[in-house]
Amino acid sequence: MTSIFPPLSFLKTQWTFLLFGFLLAFFSSPGQTFFISLFSGHIRDELGLSHGEFGNIYAAGTLVSAVCLIPAGRLVDVMRLRHIALLIIIGLGAAALFFSTITSVMTLAVGVFLLRFTGQGMMTHLYSTAMTRRYVAERGRALAVAVLGHPVSEFSMPVFALLMLAMMEWQQVWMITGLIAWAIMIPAAIIFTRRIRGQDGEGLEGTNTAGRDGLHWTRREMLMHWRFWMLCGIVIAPAFTATGMLFHQIHFAEIKSIPLPQWISGYVFYAVMNIIGSFIGGALIDRFSASRIAPLVVANLAAVPLMLFFAAPGVMVFAFFIVFGLTQGMVYTSSAPLFAEIYGTRHLGGIKAIAQALMVFASALSPALLGYMIDAGAGLTALLVVLGSIPLISGIMGFIAIQARN
Repeated sequence: MTSIFPPLSFLKTQWTFLLFGFLLAFFSSPGQTFFISLFSGHIRDELGLSHGEFGNIYAAGTLVSAVCLIPAGRLVDVMRLRHIALLIIIGLGAAALFFSTITSVMTLAVGVFLLRFTGQGMMTHLYSTAMTRRYVAERGRALAVAVLGHPVSEFSMPVFALLMLAMMEWQQVWMITGLIAWAIMIPAAIIFTRRIRGQDGEGLEGTNTAGRDGLHWTRREMLMHWRFWMLCGIVIAPAFTATGMLFHQIHFAEIKSIPLPQWISGYVFYAVMNIIGSFIGGALIDRFSASRIAPLVVANLAAVPLMLFFAAPGVMVFAFFIVFGLTQGMVYTSSAPLFAEIYGTRHLGGIKAIAQALMVFASALSPALLGYMIDAGAGLTALLVVLGSIPLISGIMGFIAIQARN
């Protein structure tokens, strides 16, 4: 029976580049919702903002970052990995330092944009593209190792932030976060990006791994073909459903009468199952291909809102987080290589930039749409129907698009 985990020989020979991918995912956290939201109370108090006003500023900054990702993502196609990595890392650290100086609504909007663009956007785009290019036979498992940076940061960074907030002002925490990112990631980009034996992907120097039809699609060709628009849901649905559930999780917990400490304790199960799901998704990709697995995994995300519908204080809370973590872990490692398989790797940076922008857009749309529904008096069932139907429909559309030959 084939193990879901990467072979030990693969880890021994490739650990430097795998660690680099892991660190890129980990240090995308300053631009992720879970980390920024830890400071929302301090920021709102500082600037006198309501929950809705802060949410609108956050959505606006996220949407602008999504637009900017489309041209900026193509830099991965024309710059060497080390150079583009250093550029993004320096930008991320500078964004965190800038965020420590916000004094007005305008500077807050700029700060949110910079963090979302460099962190959630470009850091994530960079590691997924780099892993996809450098590996072919072990592409899925390599992505699974890199993706581990997300659950590890989701567990450790809030602890770091809360400990720091107990000792200093929130602005100082952001300053330290930026400096730590520079101190770790700049040397990592210089040392760990070198090509080593065993990387069977061509990388930027010879990107000739063609798509399934033997062609290297350009971004324009992809956008002009109907298949891409059928595949969009593969990246939109996970971002929409997961972000919506996380952003409004306190509301869901209150509706289900689940005590907050019990709800938060469920994240232990979420983190563990996320890691396991990442390795399962990677192993399935290496064995069957992303084209066959991704639509099924995305459609299975509909099970998460269904589990929340049945969740209640006690064991069912933990069952919900187990399913949530497992599906979230599988979905990214199974969907990330999809565009390389279909469209080839020569223009992969520009192509994945479109996908990444759509993902960021969905992560901005979901909290706002659900917020409007909640304000309008929509009940739990209506909210969960929206959250569950989108991945189900997206999975079906993706399956149809992949099966079609023209």
